[in-house]
Amino acid sequence: MNKKRLNLIISLLIGLGIFGFFLYRLGPESILLITRNINFFYLLIFFVLTTLTFFLIAWRWQVILRAYKKRVSFFTIVRQTLAGYAVSYVTPFERLGGEPLRAYMLKKEAKVDLKTGISSIIMDKFVELTGAGLFGFLGWMMLLYLREVSSYLKLILALLLAFTFSLLFVFYYRTITGKGSFSSLFNFFRLYKIIKSENFFDVLENVEKKMKKFFSEHKKEFLFSFLIYLLYGIIVIFEFKFLFLSFGVDASLIEIVLTIVVFGFVSFIPVPASLGFLEAGQSGLFMLLRGQGNIGFALSLILRLRALIFVAIGFAIISYFSGKQISSLRKNIKTLKT
Repeated sequence: MNKKRLNLIISLLIGLGIFGFFLYRLGPESILLITRNINFFYLLIFFVLTTLTFFLIAWRWQVILRAYKKRVSFFTIVRQTLAGYAVSYVTPFERLGGEPLRAYMLKKEAKVDLKTGISSIIMDKFVELTGAGLFGFLGWMMLLYLREVSSYLKLILALLLAFTFSLLFVFYYRTITGKGSFSSLFNFFRLYKIIKSENFFDVLENVEKKMKKFFSEHKKEFLFSFLIYLLYGIIVIFEFKFLFLSFGVDASLIEIVLTIVVFGFVSFIPVPASLGFLEAGQSGLFMLLRGQGNIGFALSLILRLRALIFVAIGFAIISYFSGKQISSLRKNIKTLKT
């Protein structure tokens, strides 16, 4: 058994253990809370808004691709976004796991070369992380007014935010000055000893040049994509508002923002689907805010249901895409034989 597989198994076992603990402690109360107060009208609005967020994510990516002079059908990008989401959700790196698939599908379905595709995806993630950092800062500002939260926790969150913004700034600065971040890390960690491909470093440098060009020559597109993220953030606030209402909880704006911030933080934990950590984070938050951890666990259960639906759609898209690729390969083989 290789090290990666062992780490995956260990992370899954830890996640399952945490999930099992909270299921045992809060599961019955949470399920009762949902079944007694379920409002299907609000739940429907929640799913409509959730679907809308995927369209906004795809629109943001399309804006970035157009800056690279790549015209790709909007619904093609939506499909690829869903496929990437599905893979990301079941891998330890929820924020990054599906990105290689997105780049590959973009090449096969829209004839966008991998270097441009990878550059556009990195730009998209940069916009996403910058926006997420701002929402995190907003959540931290709200935490300052909550006496129930210890100063120690507030300090830890402040340090995490400072670290995040520092990384984003360094990445931006090194990109626009042409120094590169990925190629520098590649040399610093001597990855050339592991990755033997001769042109891999050249690919990295080419990708970084495309990113520099985007920052330098496409400021309007960058700003527009960031505004789309802000619109996405507003929709997510309403999404969570109706999610809470769907099981009878009238959450305040502070509670919603903090819920979103916790949701964002746990997605960085290297466990598939943030298993256990999502439940622990949300349950702990509402234990702190209301003394009712079952609200957070109930929220997590519905979020799991939402995720499984879109993961199923994503893997259906991947299955269809794979079938087309296999069919195309067979046709090419037959052509060669004849």
